[in-house]
Amino acid sequence: MSVTKQPSKLAELRAKTDRDLVSIIDNALETGLLLAANEADVDIAGVLHRKATGIYAHSLMLVQKVEVVRERERLEETLRKLCKALDRRGRAQSAST
Repeated sequence: MSVTKQPSKLAELRAKTDRDLVSIIDNALETGLLLAANEADVDIAGVLHRKATGIYAHSLMLVQKVEVVRERERLEETLRKLCKALDRRGRAQSAST
């Protein structure tokens, strides 16, 4: 392999890795939003809410690794939506107890 081809292959691999990371975070956040949307009477023990909270925390760390600014900003917006959903659920649960 020539020296000029190596950076090109590395750039291709990095781009694929970035796309895969964005896809993984996207899927996790979508799952988190679905879990957070469950009503307290459906998730009495709060298992789904705790799982969504874990997804939020994990995704928050991963989003910082996304190098494409546009993708990172889009994911950060979804993170904010998940945070709001988790807060609403927490407030609703506190009000009912």
